[in-house]
Amino acid sequence: MNQAGEPDASDKQGPPGGTVEPLERREGARARVLVIEDSEDIRYLLAALLQDKYEVLAAAAGDEGLRLAMREPRPDIILLDVMMPDMDGYEVLEHLGRDARTADIPVIFLTALGSVDEEERGLDLGATDYVAKPISPPILLARIKLHLERSINARRLKDLSEQLSRYLAPQVYQSLFDGSRQAEIRTQRKKLTVFFSDIKNFTESTAQWQPEEVTLLLNSYFAEMSQIAAEYGATLDKFIGDAIVIFFGDPHTLGVREDAVQCVNMAIAMQLRMGQLQARWREMGINKAFEIRIGINSGFCDVGNFGSALRMEYTIIGREVNLAARLEQAAEPGEILISSETYALVQREIAAEARPAVQAKGFAHPIPVYVVRPGASTSPGAEDVLRCEQAGMHVEIDMARMTPAQRLDAAAQLRGLLQTLEQAPAAAAALPAAAKPAAGEPAWPLVIFGLDTELGLRRAMGVKTLYVSMLTRFQEGRRDTPAKVRQALHDGDTKTAELLVHSLRGVAGQIGAVRVPLDAGALEQAIHEAQPREVIEGLLMPLEDSLGELMAALDAGLATVTPAP
Repeated sequence: MNQAGEPDASDKQGPPGGTVEPLERREGARARVLVIEDSEDIRYLLAALLQDKYEVLAAAAGDEGLRLAMREPRPDIILLDVMMPDMDGYEVLEHLGRDARTADIPVIFLTALGSVDEEERGLDLGATDYVAKPISPPILLARIKLHLERSINARRLKDLSEQLSRYLAPQVYQSLFDGSRQAEIRTQRKKLTVFFSDIKNFTESTAQWQPEEVTLLLNSYFAEMSQIAAEYGATLDKFIGDAIVIFFGDPHTLGVREDAVQCVNMAIAMQLRMGQLQARWREMGINKAFEIRIGINSGFCDVGNFGSALRMEYTIIGREVNLAARLEQAAEPGEILISSETYALVQREIAAEARPAVQAKGFAHPIPVYVVRPGASTSPGAEDVLRCEQAGMHVEIDMARMTPAQRLDAAAQLRGLLQTLEQAPAAAAALPAAAKPAAGEPAWPLVIFGLDTELGLRRAMGVKTLYVSMLTRFQEGRRDTPAKVRQALHDGDTKTAELLVHSLRGVAGQIGAVRVPLDAGALEQAIHEAQPREVIEGLLMPLEDSLGELMAALDAGLATVTPAP
């Protein structure tokens, strides 16, 4: 190793990566690195450096890179050039940050810019890190490894928190994470609407079943009902056998009346879904006529954390909770029975009719009750299910489970999927065919005027064939850059001129050129600052001279390079 932390030429003679195991495997696949870089030479270098350890995708422009970033499986990390035509790195980063599918992918900027303001701008937009050009391979590889490890750990914590969240109501989980609620023994008295349901005669009907069969049936039932509860913003309290306890009004509330309306509409949706579940169970050979009965009551309850410092439970207690349970027991299969208190809150929006008062256990006087008649409250076409299935595709859209806003969101997502599907063949970005260094090593030492070849070799990870290949690409592709810059300036296209000089500076620095990066840097700054044309022309001429000298030296020097025996 030298003092800059880069390996000497003698440290590494084979392809980068060797037999090093990939950092992360996703079902047998290596971690994916997406390179978004307009310079073909830099893409070529990065592909050669990374492909032995990682799966590498490459894009030459920002829009192409965004398409690759959206494809499954997502990249694990993105290397993003700052200065690119059409869409620069900052714009690409903004697009990535706005999309939930890509917002958490770590992004490392690759840039030759040295401005503190430019670096702050990228970090403010969400960039994870910066790597300066010319790229030092050991530094780049170390940064990629570091940020992949951090990303993996972050995903593990996220997965763990998501698993733990399944033991809590979503609202409670969210309030703990945003700090609005603490895990402490504390309750409060609030007016809530409480929901109880169970499957009539479930225990007797399944007495002869195997436990696995009962578990399968219950879990499919609970999954459907829980999804509906979540859609209506309910707090799912607990499962008790085949019974479900739900309430509205804490930790979040829409108001006492609206909470009650939401609860009754949720109950109606559950009864509708039960009909669909019965049809599904019949297809599975389960011919029992399972039906649910539901009881709902509104009133003041104690709600909060009950228990001890070692084990606590977020739940509700009180007379009104018991009454909801008694109403559920008094309901007929397929019925929704609500108390007079709930009816007073929902009568303007929910159709219900009075039923003879119920004598409930634990209550001295008969309880006035109402039976919900959902016909006027259900939306037309709610039971429609759209399906499409063929090899490689399965689509099922259950309209009954979606609100109007959710249907609009689903339509937008489907349009996005359609666009991705139509563009998929064109979006595949193949790596350069010559990304793998040749098997034979060229003879060494290599002396070329205008080049610090030892520095350039270190920046190619000490792989001689890779370095010579980059020199050849530079020789073939950069010779006419000054002419292209002059033409762009003549056409008034200063952005293209600046990008051409910027790219030349980066690649020249990568191969170890001595004068060209300095001359290109001075010209790039003058173009960026919109200096007078005579100033820019005065800086373009020295660049032409230094680049011409380097090209002449490459023409002579590379002609003498022969593979080692």
